Amino acid sequence: MISEDGVEKLASLARLELDSSMKPVITGQLNSILEYVQCLNQVDTSSVAAMSHTHEATNVLREDELCPVGSSPDPLPLGESSIPKQGMLSSADLLTNAPDHSGTFVRVPLIVE
Repeated sequence: MISEDGVEKLASLARLELDSSMKPVITGQLNSILEYVQCLNQVDTSSVAAMSHTHEATNVLREDELCPVGSSPDPLPLGESSIPKQGMLSSADLLTNAPDHSGTFVRVPLIVE
C-alpha cells in the first residue's frame, strides 16, 4: 500500500502540486487501484496464450536495399509526386549545415538532467 509520503513523492516526480487536503483522498484512491490490481494478479492466466495485439495483423515491411553513395532510393509506390527527384547530399555537404560536428557526427547539446 502507498502512504501519503509516497503520494507526495509521486506528485513531485510528476511535477504536480497537491494541496495537503488532497493527499489523503489521492492516497485512498491509489490504494484502491492497487488493491484492484492485486485482485487481477490472482486470476489464473496459465491457459491464455501470450500475444502482443488483440488482432492477427502483422507489419508488412519492404526489404532494405543498399543504394550507391549520392543516389536516392526509388520512391514508395504512393503515386506521382510534384516534388522533383533529387540526389542525396554527401556527408561533407550535410555537415556544413550542422552548427557543431565532430568528424562525421553532428554534435547536439546535452538535454538529460
